[in-house]
Amino acid sequence: MTIERPEDARGAVFSPRAKKSDVVEDAVALAVAAVRIAVKNLLIVRALRDHADYEQEWWLRATAHEFEVIAREKDLDAARVDEDRALAKGRKGKARHPADFRTRDVPKLKKRARILRTIAERLRELATDRDALAALIEEARQGALDEIASARHDPGRRMESDPKAREAALALLADDLAELARERDARAG
Repeated sequence: MTIERPEDARGAVFSPRAKKSDVVEDAVALAVAAVRIAVKNLLIVRALRDHADYEQEWWLRATAHEFEVIAREKDLDAARVDEDRALAKGRKGKARHPADFRTRDVPKLKKRARILRTIAERLRELATDRDALAALIEEARQGALDEIASARHDPGRRMESDPKAREAALALLADDLAELARERDARAG
């Protein structure tokens, strides 16, 4: 019986052994997507709730901070894996549960810690790349504008990129939000 291996979108064959570079690239891509969503959501909140003006430098710092937060998490994960590795050294026998590491797990744990540190390093590189940050912020801004504009209308429809139409949609949305706030305050008071 022959089992065919499925291919991924890039045409590579899935294998039981993932390359370190692929694991790092996938993790960084996920982190970038998470930061983009966080920035998009914060753009919406700051615009609609806080009425904050857009300041490029503030957003560059805030976005870099988001990458640093994830990088610190990866550093902490690597330190935890190092602790697990130290405890596993010299422990023979069969593991009793998934987190019960043994001597034979030490090389895998060492590799895992290196990968986590590499991910943290790559995220910190992104945090200092102004062009990459600016591009991510611009993507998040477009996403936020689309989401705000489409919230006023049928969610299945997307607003055109006409600035005047967007401005009108945002004004209507701001009016709706103000009315909802007045109604909420009247019920509470």
